[in-house]
Amino acid sequence: MHLYRNLKLTPCPHCKITGALILHGRLFGYAEHEDHFKTCRGRRIFCSNRKKRNNGCGHTFSIWGADKLGRLRIGTNTLWAFVKLVLSMGNKALALRTLNVGLSCSSAYRIWTRFVNGQSRIRTALTQRCPPPDLPRVCRPAEQTVAHLQAVFPHAPCPIAAFQQQLQIAFL
Repeated sequence: MHLYRNLKLTPCPHCKITGALILHGRLFGYAEHEDHFKTCRGRRIFCSNRKKRNNGCGHTFSIWGADKLGRLRIGTNTLWAFVKLVLSMGNKALALRTLNVGLSCSSAYRIWTRFVNGQSRIRTALTQRCPPPDLPRVCRPAEQTVAHLQAVFPHAPCPIAAFQQQLQIAFL
């Protein structure tokens, strides 16, 4: 909510003009634990090009909540629990069933693939904050990513939400 109050003071990410941003709409998606209930997951922002002064570029862009993930029904807390369960259990489908989120077994493999494919980008962003922790070479890359997240955000209850909020980068 802090961003909405300061929207007129925020420069557009496309044209860098200040004073032209306005709220444009809501981003709705299914709630994490409700099958037939949609909730607001983010907002659309419009850089207004309909003024005589401070004419913006006319682009729109999305702002997601820090606890939401784009193109995924689950939130950051559930994803964090899922990743930790997969690393401890070694079974993706069982880890997702343990969380009881109502998704299919194939969803577990798709979510895990997105996590694995995004590790390079995630670790590059984390390295800007602090160097990776020293781990034995036998650690799997996913374990190294989780350890690096925990090293960068040691006091955060959900390091994925902290990653999105502080680095302003989508986790997946």
